[in-house]
Amino acid sequence: MLRFVAITSSFLLLAAASAGPAVAVAKNVKVGKKAPELELRDLEDQNYRLSEIAYPEKPRRGYPKSPVLLDFFSTSCTPCRKALPDVIKLHHATKDKGLKILLVVILEQDEDSRSDLDEFLRQNPIPFPVLVDAYHKAAKTYVTNGDTADVPSYILIDSNGIIRDISSKLNPMAVLDLLDEQQVN
Repeated sequence: MLRFVAITSSFLLLAAASAGPAVAVAKNVKVGKKAPELELRDLEDQNYRLSEIAYPEKPRRGYPKSPVLLDFFSTSCTPCRKALPDVIKLHHATKDKGLKILLVVILEQDEDSRSDLDEFLRQNPIPFPVLVDAYHKAAKTYVTNGDTADVPSYILIDSNGIIRDISSKLNPMAVLDLLDEQQVN
């Protein structure tokens, strides 16, 4: 408990400065509602399905339940790049508490977007899965504003698959409150 208090204390200032307004989201994406399915591949071509990480049933063999933070990101988004070090700090502070952070990279619709991503990741190593949304399927499901993805966007989902927070800025207090409530170890 003392360790968690220390983690909480270290993020109080960050949370006070970071908590932000809601983002433009799809109609079926609401706090308190079941998160829509998300299925994407990471850079190593491993498939990730939200329903295998956060789901309402009892834990399934081979699929432990975890709360999830979806960070919708684009390499061309300056606020996304500026916020990433804080997301990485949050990852290091909460990884032993069971939080799964997934960076959902929305690729631009040009032929250089994948090489831009690869170069960005060479310069900025990410310690959690980077999922590629090449066709904007996840962006359209979660964070749309007309025809444009609203990034950065953070969707916090509890281990039962329920959306707990939606924000345009990282909200560490919402994450810490959820981890405390679910007592994920």
